Amino acid sequence: MFHRYPSASPLRPEQRGGSPSHRLPDGGRAVLKSWRLLPLFLFSTLLAGCGAASPQESLVLWHSWGGSELTALKASLRAYQKQHPEIEVVALQVPSDRLQDKYVRSSAANGGPDLLIGNTDWIGKFCQSGVIDPLDNVFEQAFLERFQPISLETLHYQGHLYAIPESLETAALFYNKALMPTPPRTIDELFRRAKNGPSVAIAFNTQFFYAAGYMFGFGGRLMNEQGLIEVASPGSARWLRFLSQMNKNPKMVAKSDYGKADALFRERKAACTVNGPWALKDYQAALGKDLGVAMLPRVGTKNAAPFVGIKCFMFNPNSSKKNRAMALEFTRFFTEKENMERMLKEAGHIPAVKTVTPVKGSPLSFFAQQALVGTPLPAGPEMREVWTPMDRVIEEVYSNAKSPEKALSDAQALIRARVDEVKKQ
Repeated sequence: MFHRYPSASPLRPEQRGGSPSHRLPDGGRAVLKSWRLLPLFLFSTLLAGCGAASPQESLVLWHSWGGSELTALKASLRAYQKQHPEIEVVALQVPSDRLQDKYVRSSAANGGPDLLIGNTDWIGKFCQSGVIDPLDNVFEQAFLERFQPISLETLHYQGHLYAIPESLETAALFYNKALMPTPPRTIDELFRRAKNGPSVAIAFNTQFFYAAGYMFGFGGRLMNEQGLIEVASPGSARWLRFLSQMNKNPKMVAKSDYGKADALFRERKAACTVNGPWALKDYQAALGKDLGVAMLPRVGTKNAAPFVGIKCFMFNPNSSKKNRAMALEFTRFFTEKENMERMLKEAGHIPAVKTVTPVKGSPLSFFAQQALVGTPLPAGPEMREVWTPMDRVIEEVYSNAKSPEKALSDAQALIRARVDEVKKQ
């Protein structure tokens, strides 16, 4: 099973954050008075350290992080509470597949946390449900300038900023140095190497999230200047012909199947694959010193431009003025250099701030470089209507059921109709 990020596109292993040992009911902060949550209460107060002053205020944070992410988060919480012993930070871990809906239900009922760590593609749904506030004129420009421009662009919806970025995620090329000593720089080079190379030159999961970078690389686009879905274009047709060419090549596997592409690469049967930083630890364990990471092969001189998603901080409109101020201050603290360095080194995040970047030549550095030339993942609810039709066009072209032009035209009409229905709801 794979966690679906964006909401309808398999991306990384499910339940990455694990299961919480304590859960706040949907009512939010009021539950701190419940005896059932005494262990959670004690844990949060003890973060400030023995002998510290008793907290006078509480800030509630919901997240889905587990493993090394949770370890790094806890370290930052301890550092924050050392500076602010008067504030009790209650961090609740919710399984990743439940967090979004739990937040919507709770906030709609005038509850929920003060602060939420979520993903780019939640913003549209939250706006529709009225459970998120825009941040226009909340943060001064000097603060916003600490972030990479693409991270802020990705978190805008209908002209408004709705979240503060923590880290970037995108796809890049993994390759096996034992089978392919150096990465191909262009797709033409990839095809040339496939002729005399290993039995499987590349295992490419063509689900739209992963394949879209090449649609943009060939000159296609997702939306026009008016924000309407516009996938039917000569560039997008060239992209589909490229994928079809890969699919017909006996040395390439280009299927809509995350598990197959992942397994072929981990089992050293494929020389390279396309995946995100969430796969890095598994591939390092499987390939050891033979693992290489690089930017995606270019389309001629043009970069492939995969979607860039953002892990981000979102703010609950139900928070009191005092709690909103604490949430804003905590966000400022968490995105300072020391904490971002911790998230990079301990959790493998690619910080959204300009001052913290992966070591040059390290695996994460290539994801960081790829993200800077990537395509912001649209935050609007219309993206929910994109994934399945765009996956389908690839299969229709593979099977010769439709020409690239016809498949794209039909998909565009279908997506636009569904988006119109969503807007009427």
